[in-house]
Amino acid sequence: MLQDMSRQRGYHLKFIKSTTMKVAVFVDQEKQLSSKENIRASCKLNNVIAFDIFRDGNLIGSAMLREYEEGGYFLWNYAIDATYQNRNLGTTALKELISFMHLKYGLHTMTTTYIWGNEQARHVYEKVGFTETDIIDEPNCHEVNMAYSWSNPT
Repeated sequence: MLQDMSRQRGYHLKFIKSTTMKVAVFVDQEKQLSSKENIRASCKLNNVIAFDIFRDGNLIGSAMLREYEEGGYFLWNYAIDATYQNRNLGTTALKELISFMHLKYGLHTMTTTYIWGNEQARHVYEKVGFTETDIIDEPNCHEVNMAYSWSNPT
């Protein structure tokens, strides 16, 4: 199981419901996320769940998920705090988040989008087991859509 693998590495992650994003990312990463105002507004929606991600009591990340069908969730505004980046925590936290969502909320599918050219996001999603579903290439919109299916957990 995904969660068991990260626990063997000594990670102790907790997902606590949140109403806003509290992590700080590098300045060049801010454009990859929604504005703080949009995040706060989205957190108030009935079909949105936001989490602060803690490791050993320290806030290391944030994630937002929108349920679009029973067991199907769209992940967005997923971020690891700049202080904790490049330590494999983005991959580990996403694996544990998927396992947590499966056990607690019946997740069977998770989809996400990243802005074309964001190789760090692409790497994390592919490493976890997401596959590319399509590319949106329109004026002012260059995104890659990806999906993860619980039927094949990594």
